[in-house]
Amino acid sequence: MSIHGFIDSAAVGLGAKLMPKYFRDGCESETVAENLKHISIDFPEIAGKRDYELFPGTLVGELNAAFRLAQWVDGNLPTVIYHHGASETPFDYGFKGIFPLHKQQIAVNFFLVRAPFHRNMKDFKQGIRTLANVVAMLAVSVRVIEHLVQHARKVGDGKVLVAGTSLGGFITNLHHIHFNSADYYTPLLAGLAMDDAYLYSTYSKATAREARDNPAAIKAVLNFEQEFAARDHSNVFPLLAAHDRLIRYEKQKASYGNCPVETMAKGHTTGALAYAQLRSHILNRLQKTGKPGKRDL
Repeated sequence: MSIHGFIDSAAVGLGAKLMPKYFRDGCESETVAENLKHISIDFPEIAGKRDYELFPGTLVGELNAAFRLAQWVDGNLPTVIYHHGASETPFDYGFKGIFPLHKQQIAVNFFLVRAPFHRNMKDFKQGIRTLANVVAMLAVSVRVIEHLVQHARKVGDGKVLVAGTSLGGFITNLHHIHFNSADYYTPLLAGLAMDDAYLYSTYSKATAREARDNPAAIKAVLNFEQEFAARDHSNVFPLLAAHDRLIRYEKQKASYGNCPVETMAKGHTTGALAYAQLRSHILNRLQKTGKPGKRDL
Protein backbone atom coordinates (compact mmCIF):
# COMPACT_ATOMS: atom_id res chain seq x y z
CA MET A 1 0.00 0.00 0.00
CA SER A 2 1.31 3.48 -0.87
CA ILE A 3 1.66 6.23 1.72
CA HIS A 4 -1.39 7.86 0.14
CA GLY A 5 -3.50 4.75 0.69
CA PHE A 6 -2.16 4.36 4.22
CA ILE A 7 -3.25 7.90 5.07
CA ASP A 8 -6.72 7.18 3.73
CA SER A 9 -7.04 3.97 5.74
CA ALA A 10 -5.78 5.59 8.93
CA ALA A 11 -8.11 8.56 8.58
CA VAL A 12 -11.18 6.41 7.93
CA GLY A 13 -10.29 4.00 10.71
CA LEU A 14 -10.06 6.80 13.25
CA GLY A 15 -13.21 8.46 11.99
CA ALA A 16 -15.18 5.21 12.09
CA LYS A 17 -14.38 4.84 15.79
CA LEU A 18 -15.48 8.37 16.63
CA MET A 19 -18.48 8.87 14.35
CA PRO A 20 -21.92 7.24 14.39
CA LYS A 21 -22.48 5.00 11.38
CA TYR A 22 -24.09 5.79 8.07
CA PHE A 23 -27.62 4.37 7.59
CA ARG A 24 -27.75 3.04 11.16
CA ASP A 25 -31.47 3.81 11.38
CA GLY A 26 -32.56 2.67 7.95
CA CYS A 27 -31.41 1.91 4.41
CA GLU A 28 -34.61 2.41 2.46
CA SER A 29 -35.03 5.41 0.19
CA GLU A 30 -36.65 6.79 -2.92
CA THR A 31 -34.30 7.57 -5.81
CA VAL A 32 -32.66 10.92 -6.46
CA ALA A 33 -35.07 11.46 -9.38
CA GLU A 34 -38.09 10.85 -7.16
CA ASN A 35 -36.69 13.16 -4.50
CA LEU A 36 -36.18 15.92 -7.06
CA LYS A 37 -39.89 15.80 -7.90
CA HIS A 38 -40.79 16.56 -4.29
CA ILE A 39 -38.36 19.37 -3.45
CA SER A 40 -39.72 22.87 -2.87
CA ILE A 41 -37.38 25.78 -2.21
CA ASP A 42 -38.10 29.49 -1.86
CA PHE A 43 -34.94 31.08 -3.24
CA PRO A 44 -34.04 34.58 -2.08
CA GLU A 45 -32.99 37.33 -4.45
CA ILE A 46 -29.23 37.28 -4.93
CA ALA A 47 -27.89 40.70 -4.01
CA GLY A 48 -24.23 40.79 -3.07
CA LYS A 49 -21.56 38.58 -1.56
CA ARG A 50 -22.88 36.67 1.45
CA ASP A 51 -24.43 33.39 2.56
CA TYR A 52 -28.04 32.69 1.61
CA GLU A 53 -29.87 30.29 3.92
CA LEU A 54 -32.44 27.91 2.43
CA PHE A 55 -35.14 25.72 3.99
CA PRO A 56 -36.07 23.11 1.38
CA GLY A 57 -39.17 20.99 1.75
CA THR A 58 -38.30 17.34 0.98
CA LEU A 59 -39.55 13.78 1.32
CA VAL A 60 -37.84 13.62 4.74
CA GLY A 61 -39.18 16.96 5.95
CA GLU A 62 -37.80 20.48 6.00
CA LEU A 63 -34.03 20.68 5.74
CA ASN A 64 -31.46 23.43 6.02
CA ALA A 65 -29.09 24.25 3.16
CA ALA A 66 -27.30 27.33 1.86
CA PHE A 67 -25.24 28.85 -0.90
CA ARG A 68 -22.67 31.62 -0.90
CA LEU A 69 -21.80 34.18 -3.50
CA ALA A 70 -18.06 34.26 -2.85
CA GLN A 71 -17.02 36.51 -5.74
CA TRP A 72 -18.74 38.35 -8.53
CA VAL A 73 -16.48 40.02 -11.08
CA ASP A 74 -18.49 40.30 -14.27
CA GLY A 75 -21.60 38.56 -15.55
CA ASN A 76 -19.88 37.88 -18.85
CA LEU A 77 -16.96 36.06 -17.25
CA PRO A 78 -17.17 32.35 -16.37
CA THR A 79 -19.01 31.23 -13.26
CA VAL A 80 -17.86 28.29 -11.13
CA ILE A 81 -20.39 26.61 -8.82
CA TYR A 82 -18.47 24.53 -6.27
CA HIS A 83 -19.74 21.86 -3.86
CA HIS A 84 -17.87 20.65 -0.77
CA GLY A 85 -17.13 17.13 0.45
CA ALA A 86 -18.97 15.00 3.03
CA SER A 87 -18.74 16.16 6.66
CA GLU A 88 -16.78 19.23 5.53
CA THR A 89 -17.47 21.83 8.21
CA PRO A 90 -16.99 24.67 7.68
CA PHE A 91 -18.26 24.00 4.18
CA ASP A 92 -15.82 26.47 2.60
CA TYR A 93 -12.68 24.79 3.95
CA GLY A 94 -11.66 23.06 0.72
CA PHE A 95 -12.88 25.89 -1.49
CA LYS A 96 -10.61 28.38 0.25
CA GLY A 97 -7.66 26.08 -0.34
CA ILE A 98 -8.44 25.57 -4.01
CA PHE A 99 -9.36 29.20 -4.64
CA PRO A 100 -7.52 31.49 -2.16
CA LEU A 101 -9.33 34.60 -3.34
CA HIS A 102 -7.76 36.68 -0.56
CA LYS A 103 -4.32 36.04 -2.10
CA GLN A 104 -4.96 35.52 -5.81
CA GLN A 105 -6.94 37.44 -8.36
CA ILE A 106 -9.00 34.95 -10.35
CA ALA A 107 -11.25 36.41 -13.06
CA VAL A 108 -14.13 34.05 -12.34
CA ASN A 109 -17.44 34.37 -10.51
CA PHE A 110 -17.78 31.87 -7.64
CA PHE A 111 -20.72 30.31 -5.88
CA LEU A 112 -20.45 27.68 -3.13
CA VAL A 113 -23.24 25.28 -2.18
CA ARG A 114 -23.73 23.93 1.34
CA ALA A 115 -25.57 20.63 1.44
CA PRO A 116 -28.20 19.80 4.05
CA PHE A 117 -26.78 18.41 7.30
CA HIS A 118 -23.59 20.48 7.00
CA ARG A 119 -24.16 23.39 9.36
CA ASN A 120 -21.96 21.59 11.91
CA MET A 121 -20.82 18.10 12.84
CA LYS A 122 -23.79 17.45 15.10
CA ASP A 123 -26.05 18.19 12.15
CA PHE A 124 -24.04 15.83 9.94
CA LYS A 125 -24.09 12.97 12.44
CA GLN A 126 -27.87 13.14 12.62
CA GLY A 127 -28.25 13.49 8.88
CA ILE A 128 -26.40 10.33 7.91
CA ARG A 129 -28.49 8.10 10.14
CA THR A 130 -30.76 7.06 7.24
CA LEU A 131 -30.26 6.45 3.55
CA ALA A 132 -33.39 8.50 2.85
CA ASN A 133 -31.76 11.53 4.46
CA VAL A 134 -28.60 11.17 2.41
CA VAL A 135 -30.48 10.82 -0.89
CA ALA A 136 -32.64 13.84 -0.03
CA MET A 137 -29.42 15.73 0.70
CA LEU A 138 -28.05 14.87 -2.75
CA ALA A 139 -31.26 15.97 -4.46
CA VAL A 140 -31.40 19.29 -2.62
CA SER A 141 -27.85 20.15 -3.62
CA VAL A 142 -28.58 19.25 -7.25
CA ARG A 143 -31.63 21.52 -7.18
CA VAL A 144 -29.69 24.42 -5.63
CA ILE A 145 -26.97 24.07 -8.26
CA GLU A 146 -29.58 24.23 -11.00
CA HIS A 147 -30.95 27.46 -9.56
CA LEU A 148 -27.47 28.99 -9.58
CA VAL A 149 -26.80 27.84 -13.14
CA GLN A 150 -29.99 29.54 -14.29
CA HIS A 151 -29.13 32.67 -12.31
CA ALA A 152 -25.74 32.87 -14.02
CA ARG A 153 -27.46 32.46 -17.40
CA LYS A 154 -29.89 35.24 -16.55
CA VAL A 155 -27.33 37.86 -15.52
CA GLY A 156 -24.55 37.17 -18.01
CA ASP A 157 -23.21 35.29 -20.99
CA GLY A 158 -20.15 33.62 -19.47
CA LYS A 159 -19.60 29.89 -19.40
CA VAL A 160 -20.85 27.98 -16.34
CA LEU A 161 -18.88 25.18 -14.72
CA VAL A 162 -20.02 22.89 -11.90
CA ALA A 163 -17.31 21.37 -9.72
CA GLY A 164 -17.10 19.46 -6.48
CA THR A 165 -14.81 17.25 -4.46
CA SER A 166 -15.74 13.77 -3.19
CA LEU A 167 -19.42 14.10 -2.16
CA GLY A 168 -19.44 17.28 -4.22
CA GLY A 169 -18.05 15.35 -7.18
CA PHE A 170 -20.90 12.84 -7.04
CA ILE A 171 -23.36 15.74 -6.84
CA THR A 172 -21.63 17.35 -9.83
CA ASN A 173 -22.26 14.17 -11.80
CA LEU A 174 -25.86 14.03 -10.60
CA HIS A 175 -26.51 17.55 -11.83
CA HIS A 176 -25.12 16.52 -15.20
CA ILE A 177 -27.42 13.48 -15.26
CA HIS A 178 -30.60 15.28 -14.25
CA PHE A 179 -30.15 18.77 -15.75
CA ASN A 180 -26.95 19.02 -17.83
CA SER A 181 -27.51 22.78 -18.05
CA ALA A 182 -23.92 23.82 -17.29
CA ASP A 183 -21.25 24.11 -19.97
CA TYR A 184 -18.68 22.02 -18.11
CA TYR A 185 -18.54 19.54 -15.23
CA THR A 186 -15.37 18.73 -13.30
CA PRO A 187 -16.11 16.03 -10.70
CA LEU A 188 -13.07 15.60 -8.44
CA LEU A 189 -12.30 12.36 -6.56
CA ALA A 190 -15.74 10.95 -7.37
CA GLY A 191 -17.41 8.70 -9.91
CA LEU A 192 -20.83 7.20 -10.61
CA ALA A 193 -20.69 4.23 -8.20
CA MET A 194 -21.38 6.01 -4.94
CA ASP A 195 -22.65 2.74 -3.50
CA ASP A 196 -19.16 1.25 -3.82
CA ALA A 197 -17.74 3.79 -1.39
CA TYR A 198 -20.25 2.84 1.33
CA LEU A 199 -20.19 -0.90 0.71
CA TYR A 200 -16.75 -2.02 -0.44
CA SER A 201 -14.09 0.66 -0.01
CA THR A 202 -12.17 1.54 3.13
CA TYR A 203 -15.00 3.98 3.79
CA SER A 204 -17.35 1.04 4.36
CA LYS A 205 -16.05 1.00 7.95
CA ALA A 206 -18.25 4.05 8.45
CA THR A 207 -21.39 2.21 7.27
CA ALA A 208 -23.64 0.34 9.69
CA ARG A 209 -23.38 -3.44 9.45
CA GLU A 210 -27.14 -3.78 8.86
CA ALA A 211 -26.80 -1.55 5.81
CA ARG A 212 -23.76 -3.42 4.48
CA ASP A 213 -25.80 -6.59 4.78
CA ASN A 214 -28.39 -5.05 2.45
CA PRO A 215 -26.27 -3.90 -0.52
CA ALA A 216 -29.13 -4.08 -3.03
CA ALA A 217 -31.03 -1.29 -1.27
CA ILE A 218 -28.00 1.00 -1.35
CA LYS A 219 -27.04 0.19 -4.93
CA ALA A 220 -30.60 0.83 -6.10
CA VAL A 221 -30.39 4.52 -5.19
CA LEU A 222 -26.65 5.30 -5.07
CA ASN A 223 -25.36 3.77 -8.29
CA PHE A 224 -25.65 6.17 -11.22
CA GLU A 225 -23.66 4.35 -13.90
CA GLN A 226 -26.54 3.53 -16.23
CA GLU A 227 -28.01 7.03 -16.01
CA PHE A 228 -24.64 8.56 -16.81
CA ALA A 229 -24.07 6.19 -19.73
CA ALA A 230 -27.37 7.33 -21.25
CA ARG A 231 -26.14 10.95 -21.35
CA ASP A 232 -23.84 12.69 -23.79
CA HIS A 233 -20.97 13.30 -21.37
CA SER A 234 -18.60 15.15 -23.68
CA ASN A 235 -18.75 18.11 -21.26
CA VAL A 236 -17.66 16.06 -18.21
CA PHE A 237 -13.99 16.09 -17.18
CA PRO A 238 -13.37 13.83 -14.16
CA LEU A 239 -10.25 13.74 -12.01
CA LEU A 240 -9.54 10.61 -9.93
CA ALA A 241 -6.70 9.65 -7.59
CA ALA A 242 -4.76 6.48 -8.40
CA HIS A 243 -4.19 5.50 -4.75
CA ASP A 244 -7.64 6.46 -3.43
CA ARG A 245 -8.91 3.97 -0.86
CA LEU A 246 -12.35 5.60 -0.47
CA ILE A 247 -13.25 6.33 -4.07
CA ARG A 248 -11.59 3.23 -5.49
CA TYR A 249 -9.76 4.16 -8.67
CA GLU A 250 -10.41 1.16 -10.90
CA LYS A 251 -14.08 0.91 -9.95
CA GLN A 252 -14.82 4.60 -10.34
CA LYS A 253 -12.78 4.96 -13.54
CA ALA A 254 -14.80 2.11 -15.04
CA SER A 255 -18.01 3.79 -13.88
CA TYR A 256 -17.37 6.63 -16.35
CA GLY A 257 -17.49 4.22 -19.30
CA ASN A 258 -15.92 5.85 -22.35
CA CYS A 259 -15.63 9.27 -20.71
CA PRO A 260 -11.90 10.19 -20.50
CA VAL A 261 -10.59 10.42 -16.92
CA GLU A 262 -7.53 12.33 -15.73
CA THR A 263 -5.50 10.76 -12.93
CA MET A 264 -3.44 12.21 -10.10
CA ALA A 265 -0.83 10.17 -8.19
CA LYS A 266 -2.54 10.77 -4.85
CA GLY A 267 -4.97 9.20 -2.43
CA HIS A 268 -8.32 10.59 -1.34
CA THR A 269 -6.96 12.62 1.55
CA THR A 270 -3.79 13.80 -0.17
CA GLY A 271 -5.70 14.43 -3.38
CA ALA A 272 -8.25 16.63 -1.63
CA LEU A 273 -5.35 18.68 -0.28
CA ALA A 274 -3.59 19.00 -3.66
CA TYR A 275 -5.15 22.42 -4.08
CA ALA A 276 -3.01 23.67 -6.95
CA GLN A 277 -3.70 20.56 -9.01
CA LEU A 278 -7.44 20.72 -8.34
CA ARG A 279 -7.50 24.41 -9.19
CA SER A 280 -5.63 23.80 -12.44
CA HIS A 281 -8.01 20.99 -13.44
CA ILE A 282 -11.02 23.27 -12.95
CA LEU A 283 -9.67 26.47 -14.46
CA ASN A 284 -8.18 24.73 -17.50
CA ARG A 285 -11.75 24.11 -18.64
CA LEU A 286 -12.42 27.85 -18.61
CA GLN A 287 -9.51 29.06 -20.70
CA LYS A 288 -10.48 31.47 -23.48
CA THR A 289 -14.08 31.66 -22.29
CA GLY A 290 -16.12 34.65 -21.26
CA LYS A 291 -16.81 37.83 -23.16
CA PRO A 292 -15.88 41.49 -22.67
CA GLY A 293 -18.32 43.76 -20.98
CA LYS A 294 -19.59 44.52 -17.52
CA ARG A 295 -22.78 43.65 -15.69
CA ASP A 296 -23.23 44.20 -11.98
CA LEU A 297 -25.02 41.65 -9.86
